[in-house]
Amino acid sequence: MDFLNGKIKTIYFKYLAAAFGSALITSIYSIVDMAMVGQYHGPEGSAALAVVAPVWNIIYSLGLLMGIGGSVLFSMIRGKSGGEEELRRSNEYFTASVIGSVILAVIVWMGIIFFDRQLLVAFGAQDNTLTLAREYVRPIKTAIPCFLFNQMLAAYLRNDKNPALATGAVLAGGIFNIFGDYFFVFACDMGAFGAGLATAIGSAISFLVMLTHFLTKKNTLRLVKPTRLLWKLKEITVTGFSTFFIDVAMGILTILFNRQIVIYLGTNALAVYGVMVNISTFAQCCAYSVGQASQRSFPRILEQERADGSARRSSTRLERRPFLESCGRGSASFSRNSLSVSS
Repeated sequence: MDFLNGKIKTIYFKYLAAAFGSALITSIYSIVDMAMVGQYHGPEGSAALAVVAPVWNIIYSLGLLMGIGGSVLFSMIRGKSGGEEELRRSNEYFTASVIGSVILAVIVWMGIIFFDRQLLVAFGAQDNTLTLAREYVRPIKTAIPCFLFNQMLAAYLRNDKNPALATGAVLAGGIFNIFGDYFFVFACDMGAFGAGLATAIGSAISFLVMLTHFLTKKNTLRLVKPTRLLWKLKEITVTGFSTFFIDVAMGILTILFNRQIVIYLGTNALAVYGVMVNISTFAQCCAYSVGQASQRSFPRILEQERADGSARRSSTRLERRPFLESCGRGSASFSRNSLSVSS
């Protein structure tokens, strides 16, 4: 795709369609999760999933920190000329993102495996709500790294000219989760555990589908030995911090609401709040899809204009430079990969 001479509108809407599709399906199946568990266990089931919601905020925010932070830098380097040196430099950021994701995934994995009860209590779980929340989380413990890596990989796939696969992977996992919820929760009579099992399997499916990108001819992502690894991790963290902070802040807000609602209004009110959280997540994901599309196209257009000296750009395109530059640098604030909030 010619980012320099191609129509910005066409390029942007191509990536917007892919990002919006991912956001739509993931938001819908998070609502289905709560609906199924709520139908099976009653208000306590919906309340239990509201308690689990901050867990997803933590996991996804860390995946976005590495994915969005690294892919923005990756895209800007690729936009300069596309030579061998740029390919290697950009892949150093990809490798650094993978290493950072592995480290963060292990930390979160160990934390949830060994301290799930303490975390859920801190997030607002009590009595039977705690029991149901732990039942839901139990099968998810086996797939925690998949959730984090899905966020990171989807960002890079969009930057490696394969947004359709990133969207298809999320669709595959999401559709399985929708039908798997009904099968495991009701047909197999597993309740909250079945919903968690469907969510874990759906995430694993998405991860496996994304890995097929590395078998395609269009793949240019490579694991290379990065120079100044700590410095690159710092750059990635700084670039992706705004996206990370937005997600974590929402998780903290949810925890505060959970705790106060349980104290003053009880489990039934928390169940209502859990539904509202999922609806707000749907609206949020739709808005984030705009940033995802910008994050892919604007940094590369900006860097290609710089490399070209702007000699071949029309005056109209030159007038867009301040807009492109601000979006290219700030798109991480609005970017979010197909938020698979399976809560």
